[in-house]
Amino acid sequence: MVTASADVPLKGLDYLLQAVVTIRDDYPKLKLIVLGKLKEDGETARLIDRLGIRDLITFYSGLSSDEVAALYARATCAVIPSIYEGFGLPAGEAMACRVPVISTTGGALPEVVGDAGLMVPTADYRAIAAALRRYLDDPDLRHTNARKGFDRIQQQFSWEVAASEMAELYHNIIVEAH
Repeated sequence: MVTASADVPLKGLDYLLQAVVTIRDDYPKLKLIVLGKLKEDGETARLIDRLGIRDLITFYSGLSSDEVAALYARATCAVIPSIYEGFGLPAGEAMACRVPVISTTGGALPEVVGDAGLMVPTADYRAIAAALRRYLDDPDLRHTNARKGFDRIQQQFSWEVAASEMAELYHNIIVEAH
C-alpha cells in the first residue's frame, strides 16, 4: 500500500512501480493499493501501461478516515517512496495503524520512521524492491516493525505528546517573561 499523489514526481510512485515489476514474478499474489487519484492521461498511467502492471494496482481516492483505516488493515506493508516529505504524514498514518513501513530517506521521513521501519535511499527502485522482499519473506520482521512503529507514534507524535510539549513551551515562555 502506498499513499501518493499519483502524478506528482516528488512522491516517487514511479520508483515503487518499477520495484513492483522487479519482484512481481516471485510474488504472484502481489497487489498494490494506491491512496491517490490516477490521472488517466498522465505520466503515471503511461508508465503503468508501459510496465504492464495495471492489473496489479488499485487506486482509491475520496475516502473517509474509516475507509482509509480499513485499507491499512488489509495491507502487508506501506511504502513511502517520496523524494521529499515535509513531515511524513503517510508514514505516521501507517505506523499508527500498525502497518510496517518502508520509507525513503527523503525530507523528514527518517525523523518520523526512525528505527521502526525499513529505510531506503530516495529514487532507488532496487532498494525499494529489496525492502519489499524482506517484508514479504519475513512475517516476524513485519510484526516487529508494526509494533515498533505504533509505539513510536504513540510515544512521540500523539496528540497527548503534542499537547504536553505545547503546554511546556507556554510555561517556559511565561517563566522567561517574568
